[in-house]
Amino acid sequence: MKKLILNLIALALLASAASASDFDLSGFSASDIRTGMADLRAPAPQAQIEDDVIGVDMNIRVPFKMIKNAVVAMTVTENRLTIIDKNAPVIFKSGEFLRISNITVDQGGIVVVPTLTLKPYFVSRDKFAIRIQRVQMHASMEPSVKSVPAAVTEEQVMVQVMDVLIKGVYSALDAKLKAKNIPLKAQDVVKLNYDKAAWTLNAQVSSKIINQFVPAGIMGDLHLTGFSFSDTGLALKIQTAN
Repeated sequence: MKKLILNLIALALLASAASASDFDLSGFSASDIRTGMADLRAPAPQAQIEDDVIGVDMNIRVPFKMIKNAVVAMTVTENRLTIIDKNAPVIFKSGEFLRISNITVDQGGIVVVPTLTLKPYFVSRDKFAIRIQRVQMHASMEPSVKSVPAAVTEEQVMVQVMDVLIKGVYSALDAKLKAKNIPLKAQDVVKLNYDKAAWTLNAQVSSKIINQFVPAGIMGDLHLTGFSFSDTGLALKIQTAN
């Protein structure tokens, strides 16, 4: 078996949750957000005014429970995606990898139940990727399907699964942005692209959403500069540009 998929829905949903008052950060506690530095630099005698901004260097923990809640939100807007057991986890750490299970994807009456082993890694500023290390899959046919579809490869099925998940992320995030009256689209916040040849989901995040709540010139542009994961969730490194 080869590799497949992601579920960094969390990052997408995290991007739509960056301020406790305006972004509904009820899932975070004070210990979840640790600010390593908030540096207000006084202007040097002949400094450019654009240099006089707040610098931010912080680590944000995204619990796996929050990611599961994001998947639940996806199922509201993407009816092809279902959680099997709402009391069981959807994503969890498995050794040096992440594991996704407990979901089904309906592809025109063919119901796929995948178990995915993933290797997320940081690519460069604002970019990360998730490589599919292994995929185990069970497929069944609903009674409404009258004929057996032509044989397809595992790669083709996984492309369809990824299409459902990516559209689900965008749809759920669009609904969140609309509910918060934020004049952005999901793809303004996070762009997702699945490379079927490399069995890798590529993602690029943007801090544009922060600009809706922070007056211009107060804070430097925020960027994702790294992330890792533990037994309890993801750890994101967020910094302003140097």
